[in-house]
Amino acid sequence: MSQTQEHPATPPHFVRSLFALIAGSLLLRAAAGAMGENIQFYFNSIHDAATDPNHPLRLIARAEVYEVSYTIGGLIIGAFFAAELIGAPLFGAWSDKYGRKLFIIFGPLFGALAVQLTAMTTVVWVLVFTRILEGVSTAANAPATLGYIAEATAHSRKLRSRVVGFFEVASIGGIALGFSLGGWLWREFGNPAIVGGVTLTSPAFALNALIYLASLVILWFGLSEIREVKVETRAESNHGLSHYWKIITNKSVQSFAPAWIAINAVLGVFINLTARLLTDTRAFPNQLLVGSFDAFQAGNIRALYAIVFVVGILVWSVLFTQMRKTTVMLIGTGGLFLTCILLFLINHQPALNAPLVTPLAILLFISIMIQAGFTPAALSYLADVTENYSKDRGAIMGLYSVFLGIGQFIGASIGGPFADLAGADGIILVIALLGVFAAVMLLRLHFSGARQEMIPIKPSAP
Repeated sequence: MSQTQEHPATPPHFVRSLFALIAGSLLLRAAAGAMGENIQFYFNSIHDAATDPNHPLRLIARAEVYEVSYTIGGLIIGAFFAAELIGAPLFGAWSDKYGRKLFIIFGPLFGALAVQLTAMTTVVWVLVFTRILEGVSTAANAPATLGYIAEATAHSRKLRSRVVGFFEVASIGGIALGFSLGGWLWREFGNPAIVGGVTLTSPAFALNALIYLASLVILWFGLSEIREVKVETRAESNHGLSHYWKIITNKSVQSFAPAWIAINAVLGVFINLTARLLTDTRAFPNQLLVGSFDAFQAGNIRALYAIVFVVGILVWSVLFTQMRKTTVMLIGTGGLFLTCILLFLINHQPALNAPLVTPLAILLFISIMIQAGFTPAALSYLADVTENYSKDRGAIMGLYSVFLGIGQFIGASIGGPFADLAGADGIILVIALLGVFAAVMLLRLHFSGARQEMIPIKPSAP
């Protein structure tokens, strides 16, 4: 009987809502993944049009064209993450105050608007604006979604570990689907076209809006708003910047943040630069991973990476519940170093059908599964932090997006110059350097014995 009281059954409407949340998140991440990939192909197209007077962007769309280096492209993409890291704490706090569902559905709404605008222009400031809109989409959706999960699973840490794992599977699985879909969309609909009398610089972006709308429908009709029973005072409901600063500077958060940011920077490099490299036929002819693939092949390669990562998360979601979270994160970082070594070896094979490519690829899959352990362990760590201050679940889980935004902004920004300088080798080098930094920070956290529970924050005086 005591066990029933400690772990009451999850209400049926919570189960339905969590299912809708995961399904809607999968489609939302698929749409965002396709957008993030197509913008890289778009940069290659704009760059090619700047040197080719017969390019369709000039002949059909008569668009503004210019050369786009990896550095410039990375900075434009980085606007997404700047908007996310600024917006996430605000939207997370507002979701605590006004409810999660409203901010969850903002995600697909802003995303659909962003892709429609991108489909109609190549103007730099508009492209930056669309990346900001995409960042606001994630900033509104992610902390509210994670706060919803933390709130709905407050009665059972075991259920929380499972749901967090499924959410990560849906998120990364959705991105994998988006990578593959994005590559197909670009191959079939990437060139400018006139649709219904409207000139589109790339119909691929416009079609992607349908995926955002499908996510919106699922989240709108499938989610039930939930609220923890809270006795709030004027002081305790303070969501100002000073209050949020206390959360960020809490010892449990501070000691964990640098490693999480570094790992997200690695993701920023992989996600935001590799699609261009895989399809860039202009440079680094002696590197196998540069320019050897078309858009659809590149999308499938990136999708395969994400799928293997998801399989790793599923395995770790079962295993890491009995392990110290910092241990799991350290093992994941070790997998990252192995990935770097294997990518370097593959990149310098003479051809795709060389004898060593297949065994190296198999080992690469294993290394990706090892590094996948970092993500569910880190999310579970952050969810545990919310337990001693439940009124701030959305704000604290918003740190997920803050760290993601900072990390991916750093990765996209610093990865560009490395790619311009040394192609895929440059990408591998910057990833290895970020991994070294993450490992040092995690070792400090692991051996310092820093508590994984949050130190309670005293409410500000009214």
